[in-house]
Amino acid sequence: MLNGHTEEVPPLLHSTYGNHLGLDYYPKNHNNNIKTESKNGYISNGHTKYQDPEKSEQNRPRLVSKDGSCMIRPLNLENPWMQIFSNWFHLIIENSWRSILIVFAASFLFSWLFFGAIYYLIVYFSGDLQNLPHHKQCIANVHGFISAFLFSLESQHTIGYGVRYMTDVCPPAYIILCIQLILGVLLQTVLAGIVIAKVLRPKKRKQEMRFSNIAVIGPTSDDDKRPSLMIRLADIQHRLYLAESHVRLYMACTRINQKGEKELIGVRDMNVGYDSGWDRVLLLWPVIIRHVIDEESPLYGMTQESMRHADFELIMTVEGIVEATGMTFQARTSFLPNEIFWGQKFAPMVVLNVKSCKYEVDYELFEKTLHCNEFLPLILTENADEVEEDIHANHYHEHHHLHTNRNHSSRIAY
Repeated sequence: MLNGHTEEVPPLLHSTYGNHLGLDYYPKNHNNNIKTESKNGYISNGHTKYQDPEKSEQNRPRLVSKDGSCMIRPLNLENPWMQIFSNWFHLIIENSWRSILIVFAASFLFSWLFFGAIYYLIVYFSGDLQNLPHHKQCIANVHGFISAFLFSLESQHTIGYGVRYMTDVCPPAYIILCIQLILGVLLQTVLAGIVIAKVLRPKKRKQEMRFSNIAVIGPTSDDDKRPSLMIRLADIQHRLYLAESHVRLYMACTRINQKGEKELIGVRDMNVGYDSGWDRVLLLWPVIIRHVIDEESPLYGMTQESMRHADFELIMTVEGIVEATGMTFQARTSFLPNEIFWGQKFAPMVVLNVKSCKYEVDYELFEKTLHCNEFLPLILTENADEVEEDIHANHYHEHHHLHTNRNHSSRIAY
């Protein structure tokens, strides 16, 4: 009910997936943006209540979280530990800086202690610790484990203080020394590579890609009244630019099988302008990604009520190249049916400041949507000759349901 009058929502199309899908119609009064949250997870702006996506998404499973993490858990893998150790380098890079610094320090400390213990055993069994007369030491001036540890540290990093040194009495000693130097160089190279890869990794740039928490369906533009699914995207880092950034949108559908289990049945690609090049976006300011709902769209044929209970998830990805490093990254997010709002559009964010004569981006408006009063229903029938008759029928019979006695016609609203 809006302003004391009940607003009737027109029906949409039948789904090409076989089950009925649909959208919730949540009109908003954009003159009053004050939102109050109730205990049942609904938000009110003073006139209309609509479900809060952050509350409702907790009751539905996801394939991809809002921050882009994959929520799928693998089971019954053969040799799962081998899968981990075979990619140990990349797994270390994925950890935090604290973990990497701990691994960095622990690796060097372990190598010093390990070879220091070997040198101590060599001098112990060779009799260097017994101070026998006329006995020539294998390692000069090593009289205990501490001095053996210091000799290991000085040798691996070629410090060479000159007090402790290797002699030619014990061949196993200088063979171990050669092995330590080779492994020491390899260890330094690997650890340096981990740190450099961590520094150059564009994880922070991925985190600076901001997606809107909700998607909306409304007219494509002021001049184009075709219905479109719209998602807002922004790069909040305005000092580092991206090259070759492009977006993709997918629909992952699930169903209940004969065993009563929900299973993933497939992923369909959703066109966001591949043919015309609109999928390659210029992220110098926030942009709106549009998917036109036509006969080739997976959303074509959805009804308002059925989408609320539909089993699908929209997954959006954006890829780009960091100009400073040349590294490629991918950011992801997802939208459930209850996070798609009907009959709305995103409010403009980029406005010219007349005083400074510069365009400004107000990120407080990033999630703000406006109600589309001009978003009217249009019936599309399978027979093109019936389109004009349906439009005239809609004009003279607005109080009737558009789908009455049209069992073989297709419908869409925008």
